[in-house]
Amino acid sequence: MKITRQQQDSSPNKWEGWHVLTVAEAGFSMLDVYARHQHGLDIEIVRRFADRLNASNESGSLFPRAPISALPRRFFHDHATSDDPQILSDFRRHISEFLNANRLTIHAKRVLVDFRVSFQPVPEQYLSAVEDVFRSHGPDSGIEEVVIFT
Repeated sequence: MKITRQQQDSSPNKWEGWHVLTVAEAGFSMLDVYARHQHGLDIEIVRRFADRLNASNESGSLFPRAPISALPRRFFHDHATSDDPQILSDFRRHISEFLNANRLTIHAKRVLVDFRVSFQPVPEQYLSAVEDVFRSHGPDSGIEEVVIFT
């Protein structure tokens, strides 16, 4: 599996055919950009999806409606600077759940990870955790390529 970190690429056509893993945040957010603007989903669908994930503290997917999955926003707002091993373990669990869902249901070959919630860089501990979990599940995930926006 090829894993690459890169700066944001605002060319939406470049990511056509990729499954997006992002933050469950409706409104002025990357989930909005991908779900509403690229895939034409209604704002209420996006809002309910984000609210459900954040209320239940679980990851989830809009697949097959749209090739988008998301993690609860708490990691990137409440715990953005946390090095708490429990928080990072829970974050890794969510990534593993996505990879399991991909293996069983989604079957994406290429994944774009976009956890940006502000103009600040994505916290390093989350970027490293994503890379580690994807690498450890590599052969079993069915994923050939991962791009992680920093």
